[in-house]
Amino acid sequence: MSARSLPRRTLVLAALCLACSPAAGRADLPTEYEVKAAYLYNFARFVEWPPASLPAAGKTFVVAVLGVDPFGDALDATLAGKQIMQRDLTVRRVARVEEAAGAQIVFISSSESPRLTRVLSALAGPGILTVGDMDDFARQGGIIGFRMEQRKVRFDINPRQAVRARLKISSQLLRLAQLVEAP
Repeated sequence: MSARSLPRRTLVLAALCLACSPAAGRADLPTEYEVKAAYLYNFARFVEWPPASLPAAGKTFVVAVLGVDPFGDALDATLAGKQIMQRDLTVRRVARVEEAAGAQIVFISSSESPRLTRVLSALAGPGILTVGDMDDFARQGGIIGFRMEQRKVRFDINPRQAVRARLKISSQLLRLAQLVEAP
C-alpha cells in the first residue's frame, strides 16, 4: 500500500508519533508535558462524542485539568486558536471534580490519586473522556492513561470504559495504544 492511499488521519497520527519521539542529539526536544498536550489535542480529534454531550454551536469545547496542573503553559499554547468540530478549544483548571461539569476531556492529575475511584465515579457519565498519567490509570477505570516507556510518551486505552462513556475512539488511535481492561 502506498503512502498516497493511506487515510490522511493515519498520516497525521504517524507524524504526531514521530514528532513526539525524542531524536538523539536534538537540543529542542519537547518536554514530556508538551508531548502530552499535543496528544490531548489529537485525542479530541480522533474521538467521537455523543451529540448530546457536545456544547452547542458557538460554545467552547472544554479540556479540564483536575488537581495540580503539571502542564504549565504547554496545554494553553498547544490548544490556542484550535477548534474541534467547529468549536473553539479552551482549558479550564479545576480543583474539585464538580467543577469539571461540562468538560469534554478531563485530565486527572496525579495529585488526585488518593481520590481516583471517587473522581472516576463522578465523571462516569456519557461524553467525558478521562485521561491521566498516574500508574495504571486506564486499568483503574480511566479511559486513556499516559505512561513513559524508554523516555517516550505512550498511552493505554481502556475500550470498555470508552464504550461506557459512549465515546467512539478512532481505529487509528486504538492501533497506536496498548489496550487494557479494568479488573
